[in-house]
Amino acid sequence: MRRALALFAFFLCVVPRQSSAQQALAQKVTLPSGVTVARACNTLVSEGVLVTSIDDRAVPAQDTQYFAQLAQTIARRVDLRVGNPPRTSMYGALLMRNGSLANQIPVAQSGVRELDSRIGDALALSSRDVDAVATPTDMPDSLRVLVTFGQHADATPFVASHVRCPVMPYPDNPEHAIPAWAIGHRRSVIVRGVITPAGRVDTATAQVDDPSDERFAEDAMSAVAQMRFVPAEFDGTKVPARIEIEVPFGIPASADSSARR
Repeated sequence: MRRALALFAFFLCVVPRQSSAQQALAQKVTLPSGVTVARACNTLVSEGVLVTSIDDRAVPAQDTQYFAQLAQTIARRVDLRVGNPPRTSMYGALLMRNGSLANQIPVAQSGVRELDSRIGDALALSSRDVDAVATPTDMPDSLRVLVTFGQHADATPFVASHVRCPVMPYPDNPEHAIPAWAIGHRRSVIVRGVITPAGRVDTATAQVDDPSDERFAEDAMSAVAQMRFVPAEFDGTKVPARIEIEVPFGIPASADSSARR
């Protein structure tokens, strides 16, 4: 399950259905140096089917209603019946512009053949299906989603929940050493990249906001490559996470702070 989730979940934006709630959860992490730090995680809870965006592109907040309608559609198509044991299932899929679901990946199945078969059929939404509803125009043409659902034996609503924890930089990351040639050129460079599950910046895919001066770009990349992070987590599994890192040049941060006092 962990491997399937790590392969599918590109952690950035989680959009629960309207009836869901977010609860703050403090998590303590002990670093290799022995220092313990705390970060705020979110627990997402929803009754019934939970459709979650785990794409690396942001989804407009106003589009949460679409996810709620999609969750209701899937619940109706599965037709969970009284007598089913309280089991959970979780699938990844690619939500297309035309409302179809492609590339379904079973992250965790219920273990009941009939139930898993109905779930598979429910997620087989094609563009020709009457249940397929085109996504809002402000959403990406394709979006990676996670679908969690089930039902208790007495037909009461199933409660789906997920815990997500954000990336957090180590507090003892080395301070950026300003090169001599940059001291008279005060500026900041933004590096946009992905923090891997190992807690490092993926320098192979990272990009500098303004690469016009190669010296600044190369030095900024070198700086972020030395940084370490507590990786993002989704339900306890370390997953990649997008991040923006500001690398200052010109005046060291300590000197700059003193100058503002």
